[in-house]
Formats: sequence, C-alpha cells, structure tokens
Amino acid sequence: MRDVLLRGGQARTLTMLGVVTVLLVALAIFAVSMQRRALTSDFETRPMFPDLTEKVNDAARVEVVSRLTAVTVVRDDEAGDTWRLVEKENHPARADLVKRTVVGLAGLELVEERTALADWHKHINLTDPADKGTGVRVSVYGAAGEELAALIVGKLEGSADIDATGTIYVRRVGDDQAYVARGSFNLEQQPVAWLDTGVIDLAAGRVTRVDVLPEDGTSYAVSLKDWDGASKPAYEIDGLADDLQPVTDYAITGVGNGLVGLQFTDVVPQEDVILEAPVSSVYNTKDGLQVTVQAEKQDKSYYVVLDARAVDGADDAVVQEAARLAAGFAPYAFVVSTVRGADLTRAFETLTEPKPDSEAAIDLEAVTGGEGPGAN
Repeated sequence: MRDVLLRGGQARTLTMLGVVTVLLVALAIFAVSMQRRALTSDFETRPMFPDLTEKVNDAARVEVVSRLTAVTVVRDDEAGDTWRLVEKENHPARADLVKRTVVGLAGLELVEERTALADWHKHINLTDPADKGTGVRVSVYGAAGEELAALIVGKLEGSADIDATGTIYVRRVGDDQAYVARGSFNLEQQPVAWLDTGVIDLAAGRVTRVDVLPEDGTSYAVSLKDWDGASKPAYEIDGLADDLQPVTDYAITGVGNGLVGLQFTDVVPQEDVILEAPVSSVYNTKDGLQVTVQAEKQDKSYYVVLDARAVDGADDAVVQEAARLAAGFAPYAFVVSTVRGADLTRAFETLTEPKPDSEAAIDLEAVTGGEGPGAN
C-alpha cells in the first residue's frame, strides 16, 4: 500500500515537472520570437517615387529650396534642350547636375520607417523650409507643371559609401511620416554651383593678334609667334621699341591666351555693372572671328563684358559661331578669377622694362659704396 502511495506521489511530481517544463519551453519560444521581432523589421524596402524612372525625361523644372537659398532650373527646349538657372538671369545651367538630381531621386529607396510625429521632425531636419524649417525641399515638375516628385530632405543618416550612395532622412511633402532613404542624388543648394561656368573656349593658337586698348594708359598689340601647331603657342609684343624688353614672356603669352578656356566664378546682369575705365582687348583669329573683351577690376573682383562678330569674308561657320557667342554674351557681365582678370587687364608698363645700357659707364662709387680701388 505504501509503495502504491509513493508511486502515486512520484507520478504527480513528474506530472508537475512536465507541466513546468512545457511552460518554460513555451516561454523560451515566446521570448525568442519577441527578440526576433525586435531585431528585424517588417518594413519592405521600396522606391520612394516608383513612377519617376519612366518619367525622368519628362522633367522640365527642378527646384531645390532651403530656408536660406533657392535654386530653380528650367528646361529651354528652344535652345537645344538647354537648362537655365532662374536665379541667375536664366544663364545656362549644368545639364549633368540636373540629370544626376532627377535620376538620383528616381533611384531613391525607402529602407526604414521612422517617426510620424511632426514634433519630432525638427530633430532630423525634416521641417518644411516654407515654414522656416531646416529641411530642404526638392521638387521635380513636368512641362505642364505637373508634380513628378517632391520631398523634404533632412539629416544624413550615417556616411556615404564608396559609390557615393548613402542614407538620409526624408518625407513626402504634406506627409508627416518620415523614412530613412538610401540612394545618391545631388542636393547642391547654392545657385552658383548649378551654373555652366564656361564663357568662351577658343583653341590654343587660334588667336593670331590681340589689340589691347586701355581707357587709361598705353595701347599695344601682341601677336602669335611662329607656331608649328604642336608646341604651346607663344605671343610677343608688336613693334617693341629698341630700348625696351619684355619683363616676362609668360605674361605676354597670357594676354594672347586670354580666351582659352575662360570661365567665370559668378554672373550678373550686364545692366547692373558699369565699367568706368575698362581695358578693351580685341581678339582676332586666323579664320575671321573677332571677340571684344572689356575688363575692369572693381574692389576685389574682375568684371568682364564680351561681344563677338565675324569680319568681312569669314565663312558661314564663323559667322554662325560669332552670332551664337554674341547671343550668349549679351545679357551678362561675368566675374572671373584674379588670374584670368589680370591677363585681361595687363598694362603695357607692367609687361616691359628698359633695356640695360651696356655702354653706360660703370658707377664705381655705387658698386663699392664709396671705397674705390685700393681703398683700405
């Protein structure tokens, strides 16, 4: 009987242990499941603008607006698919930068969902610049003004990879839901960075003569030296008096190469700039193109105004080139670098110096400091 009772107690104990074990296993499975859910996200990565890839070529206007700056580039179909920057008097903009921006937006992927609380946007720079927020609004529109993409861009989330892709906080305009997005697109906010900064780029050696006509000072001309077409072209001052010599050939050649790869650092409406005593330089090419440059230093900046024409007898290609250049120059005054500004305003007196008089008597007193030969 006792043995029967003991076996009954053992059975109950074993049953209780079994129940406890089952409960512990169930709790462990539940804990692991909860941990997995905490470590993984149910968010499915997806394009932020799924329809934009097929509409990249439809983009006709791009806006990048922050609290302090605004960039608006518009496509000018009448000028051969040229893009123009509204904030800089519709000067041509960098098409490559526009393309990189639109294509980058089309490739942007949402990888994580973040806060949907508007009060938290300020912590990740997603507040709307229209409300004086710190976010940057990027918008793309089609030719009819339809919106193709619009978002508020905030803080970077981590650093960019070696392929320039990175993660950044974003949200759609009018939607409080924030995301982490992955991709690569241009977010340049300064208008100048969007400009096509090329003014004119005549091939080296194409200019054969430059007549420099300063408002104040001595006029002079430089001409291309004998050139074989393979070496670097060099220039010399025409008709230099026998008692003068160049200070440096480098500076004279700089005058002749003044229109080789000329770029600007900023551009302003020509009507906003008054050149009071400019240096005028007339560049003549061997094929009949004539470009006139007026340059002047004002404060710390060199301003340049240009015009172009074809001389009588020039062929049609040169006539068309001159017309195209003149149309591009006309509305603008360009700010150029100090180095290029100096080349376009060289005074004759800084390029030349008197030749030493080899026949002049040697001033022994000046050489010896007053102690003549034999002096102690």
